[in-house]
Amino acid sequence: MRCSKSEHLFDGLLDGTLTPMQRRFVESHLERCARCSNVLEELRVIDALLLTPRVLEPTPNFTFKVMAEIRAMPAPAIAAPRLPLWMSVVMYLAASWLGIGAWFALGRPDAPALLAFALGLLQHAGVATSAIARVIASGFGFGYNNVAGVVSLVLLADLALVALAIAAPRLISRLLVRGENA
Repeated sequence: MRCSKSEHLFDGLLDGTLTPMQRRFVESHLERCARCSNVLEELRVIDALLLTPRVLEPTPNFTFKVMAEIRAMPAPAIAAPRLPLWMSVVMYLAASWLGIGAWFALGRPDAPALLAFALGLLQHAGVATSAIARVIASGFGFGYNNVAGVVSLVLLADLALVALAIAAPRLISRLLVRGENA
């Protein structure tokens, strides 16, 4: 038997999966070939090394060394946390209503003229918004027309912001896709 024919049978010999006839051929070849006997011995050593469990012990002061390296590393750049959309909307609404309250608390002399102008705009903008504003303003009692105008302005601004928040990401993504395809 040639070396090339017997070498591929060495694994089977070590595992004990060769047929009796194959085993006899390999053993007879090994008796005559010192090179194949050395290869088989190396395979036995490798199998023995692979089968013995090895326990790895960390070096002395392992934890101390790792922590020293971590301390020597530059601090990672931390991105500023983004404000959630719902929190931005709540803050906007709070600021709007505080502005309405401050407007009436300060009692500016030009407020009625500005509110009359806003009411005129709102009447053209839509009956539904004005009706919602009047219902909300009726809870304020005296001077509800002035409050209705300011509330209507805030509601229109809110609607515009919601429409912008819904439409802007879609428009921006379309523009980016067109830019990539160009």
